[in-house]
Amino acid sequence: MDISLPAESSIASEVTAGSGPQPLWNPRAATWWGLLLSPAFSAYIHMRNWQALGQEDKAAEARAWFCIIMAYIVVSCFLAGASDMLGRDLSPPSSAALGIVAAWHILCGRGQERYIAALKGGGYARRPWSRTVFSALGIFMAIVVLTAAVTVFIAP
Repeated sequence: MDISLPAESSIASEVTAGSGPQPLWNPRAATWWGLLLSPAFSAYIHMRNWQALGQEDKAAEARAWFCIIMAYIVVSCFLAGASDMLGRDLSPPSSAALGIVAAWHILCGRGQERYIAALKGGGYARRPWSRTVFSALGIFMAIVVLTAAVTVFIAP
């Protein structure tokens, strides 16, 4: 994926008078956090970074990846519950999840890492991770509890 850098004048016009540059999450760290939490987390963080950079087309692409990954998670949870009810394994293979992660990283995630490295280098205002990671952990735990509850109450 080739991402062209905007001209210096367009970069300057993105920053409104008096607002200063928007802080960004480190896209490489977002990718690593996504391996622990979920690739959906990485796609969401990258979407927010693209929005802060004023790249709405790239933000829409990241949003589509976020929706695809979340749909995969929901379907996987549903299939896990249905597997228990039917007594057969219906869950998708783990290679499917790895394929989605690899596709996201190659087609979308790596592009932002390169873009920010070329555009800003290491010198950009960074957003803190603590609140974001704790929120993601809370959402992750809620999904686990909800999946367990559905499995326990629906399974015979």
